[in-house]
Amino acid sequence: MSRSRRLLPPERFSIARDYANGLSAKALAARHGVSTRTIHYTIRAMGDAHVANPSRTRTIGVRLSDEELAAFDTVLKAHGIARRGDGLRALVHAANGLFVTDADLKDGLHDSRVALNRVGNNVSQIAKRLNEAKLKGLTPPLDPDDMAQLRGLAGLVMRFGDQLQQIIQQRREGLALRVSTALKAFANGTE
Repeated sequence: MSRSRRLLPPERFSIARDYANGLSAKALAARHGVSTRTIHYTIRAMGDAHVANPSRTRTIGVRLSDEELAAFDTVLKAHGIARRGDGLRALVHAANGLFVTDADLKDGLHDSRVALNRVGNNVSQIAKRLNEAKLKGLTPPLDPDDMAQLRGLAGLVMRFGDQLQQIIQQRREGLALRVSTALKAFANGTE
């Protein structure tokens, strides 16, 4: 017996749809030039596919850890979505704005970069003065003004860290809300 050719995704969808509409496996095998065993395997493999929509011919794959998969399944269950494919499809439909950097985040990161540049300049100046004093064998010249600048620098670094953390948290919460909304919309049938 010769080896069966590989079916293309549109053919697999067509086979599943035609079989569901009553066409026999033997007739489908003859039409597509494959064995009836291949037809039965294809029908079984397409069991979860939505055969009513022939435009869905592309598949995607992703590798996950057991923990990631369990977390995804938990989220799907919480939204009443029975199949992983349906959840992924809902996320793909909603992805239009999900993965685009918003203006607030962009502005916040720009401001943080400017502040970090200032910190870098201040640190360079302090290091230069301390190095010059060391090379001359002098005690580093840290007057009260220098100490105030160092405290201000430390405060700036701390505020920068806090602001960056707040920006990241707001972005995560926004994404979580949008993902949740997309999954709820799918579960309610408003995909």
